[in-house]
Amino acid sequence: MFRNSMIPLVLVCFFFWKVESQAKIASALYTFGDSTVVSWNDVVLNTPGKANYAPYGIDFPARPNARATNGATISDFFAQWLGIQSPPSFLSINPKTSKFSEGFNYASGLAGIRSETGTADPGVVNLSMEKQIELFRKTVQEYLPRLFSNEAELRNHLSKSIFLVVVGSNDYSLNYLSSQYNTSRIFNMVQFADSLVYYLQTQLQDLFSLGARKFVVFEIEPIGCKPAFLQTVNSKAKCAEKVNSYIASYNHKLGVMVQSMGLRNTTFVLAKRYQFMNDLMANPTRYGLKDSVNPCCAVSKSGMCIPNKAPCQDRNSYVFFDANHPTEAVYKTIAEQCFKGTDQCVPINVQELAKR
Repeated sequence: MFRNSMIPLVLVCFFFWKVESQAKIASALYTFGDSTVVSWNDVVLNTPGKANYAPYGIDFPARPNARATNGATISDFFAQWLGIQSPPSFLSINPKTSKFSEGFNYASGLAGIRSETGTADPGVVNLSMEKQIELFRKTVQEYLPRLFSNEAELRNHLSKSIFLVVVGSNDYSLNYLSSQYNTSRIFNMVQFADSLVYYLQTQLQDLFSLGARKFVVFEIEPIGCKPAFLQTVNSKAKCAEKVNSYIASYNHKLGVMVQSMGLRNTTFVLAKRYQFMNDLMANPTRYGLKDSVNPCCAVSKSGMCIPNKAPCQDRNSYVFFDANHPTEAVYKTIAEQCFKGTDQCVPINVQELAKR
């Protein structure tokens, strides 16, 4: 049911992260993915690994905020530069009364492309990409029609929105490389990458069928170089290159898939995160950083920060906040390169995508 056009819209009161006033160049930002872009959904779900405690969010205006870093994420920076509010987690709003129309965050920390990823432990509930898309379907079919006068207005809103997809690393770290799963015995490296690309392609097509037209899809970072995967050889930290070879295989197939989607009136931007992060971790000083080996916070066996233990003081000089997640400084660098640069995001950057 679409709203009567004479009824005024009143925004509900959330805390939004928006540091600077920017001209609005997109209708909304819809964010899908894993802990790279997660905010509050996992707290609502009570998912293991949720980052709703100190020192997470120590540099964020409102804390704890359940972002798995010290401050803002790529999604937050994109929203700021698009001139809109940072999208709230969909599970944190009341869909019957909220009037917010600048997008939502559907991400979940343990989420993967494959629905079983991150669910090996009994009772674990998370939002796989499939479940996130079902929430977006609910958004399009039940929530958004209250805010627009007719179908044409709603479709126009969606066509001018940015759809950010950052997912896939958990399908390796919490699935293919985990002893709790048998996928590595069922699939070889190439077959598993093929399965991920196939499922993600289907998921992107589902978003297209619901109205998405402007996509930003991120590669998986070289997870073999994260502190959680680093190996010590001759007293020196060394990346797990076999793990990285798996990721490189997937990223190559992802790039081919994204280039060949061929959906009408639709643009796909590929964020080439792998090589960028590889260079940043190998040469941190080139990016104004110092430490690419050690996490900023003291971590437990899970790789998460130990609750309420003070992190490092100079957080802007560290690549990683915990054993798996970068600091805000790194997220800002990635976001800036993708939003305004010419190399990391192809064939155009996010700013150009938004203005199309």
